[in-house]
Amino acid sequence: MIQNKMKVDKMKILFINASQNQAGNTSWMGKAFLKDKALDQINLVDYKIYQINQHYPDDQFGKVLARLQKTDWIILGTPAYWHDMSGYLKTLIERIGQDPELDTLAGKKLSVFIQGSNPADTIKPVTSIIKRFAQVAH
Repeated sequence: MIQNKMKVDKMKILFINASQNQAGNTSWMGKAFLKDKALDQINLVDYKIYQINQHYPDDQFGKVLARLQKTDWIILGTPAYWHDMSGYLKTLIERIGQDPELDTLAGKKLSVFIQGSNPADTIKPVTSIIKRFAQVAH
């Protein structure tokens, strides 16, 4: 356990807040989960990431992708919206998963958490998507 803790302390951690609220419950939970560890946070609400096959010059997917590629551990935090992950996270996953040339997650640790007043019915479908995403994007 101590060896594992030392390993985590040296990791570059990126927390992706997929909530519409930059400093809401999802952000708070991500920081609480990581306690005193140094982390970088992306609030997806701050980026224009267009849907698959939409090509606009102000698309910022590349900026988010660059940050993903520079990290060791990616933590995805999403509120439960309509019994699913947020649209922000779904769009990011779709964009990463649609490019067969990307190996964005190769060798990276991936974690996810879902928060909401009752996210129990959201856990199974989101876990299924995240598992498939990890297989495709590695």
